Amino acid sequence: MRLKDKVAVVTGGGGGLGEGICRCLAREGANVAVSDISLEASRRVADIVSAMGRRSTAIETDVRDDKQCRRMVAETEDTLGGLDILVCNAGFGGYSADRPADLPLTIENISEEEWNLTFDVNMKGVFLCNRAVIPRFKKQGNGKIINIASIGGRMPLDFLAHYDASKAGVIAFTQAVAMHMARYGVNVNAVCPGLVKTEMGRSMGVMLSRSHPVFKGLDEDTVFDRLVKNSVRKRTPQTPEDIGNAVAFLASDDASEIVGQSINVCGGMYFS
Repeated sequence: MRLKDKVAVVTGGGGGLGEGICRCLAREGANVAVSDISLEASRRVADIVSAMGRRSTAIETDVRDDKQCRRMVAETEDTLGGLDILVCNAGFGGYSADRPADLPLTIENISEEEWNLTFDVNMKGVFLCNRAVIPRFKKQGNGKIINIASIGGRMPLDFLAHYDASKAGVIAFTQAVAMHMARYGVNVNAVCPGLVKTEMGRSMGVMLSRSHPVFKGLDEDTVFDRLVKNSVRKRTPQTPEDIGNAVAFLASDDASEIVGQSINVCGGMYFS
């Protein structure tokens, strides 16, 4: 096991991609603090981690709030006896479920509220969580930070301009933090998922089926399947565990010479 007795905290860990990441870290031997805006969701995944034979705790955290991010770090340290790995996974897909169905998905129809919420969660949240662990990682002279970006940060789509811009920001921010932290023995990298069939992935299918002229009227699963077949070279979607395996690798000593990189896990959607 590559992460035996290491301590990790995963934001947005209460389901979907985050749950897959928590499972993979636990499988490699890590004890995991499951952080999520929903305490109930955090507890469910923490129970799964505990059933795998690892120590775990559930922490309710809104990553948009600095005090909550700092409390998350302190609570992880107090409960699990330290902190070695931060995974910033909490994210917002760009559109809320109550968006009017007759409003086309175009840049001019992205509301200021949608833009702000997307950047508050996807960019500010990553910044606040990274900032919260930096003093500890500097002091101990080691640590791993893995920020979850997106393939959209490399190949943006017009109707996801705000989401993709936020994820491009995560990629750039990861490089900046990596430059600063390498001298302290801390590895900072990002993972760029492609099309992962989670609730967030399905919600994009819902939005497209309601408001995009190419997909309007189709059910969300059909929309998602068409996106996969038309853009993924392997013609298959990624799973949360696909992303979790990449995160577990980057969190291990096997990745000690990988610094400031953004690893595409997208089935060939994008080559770089």
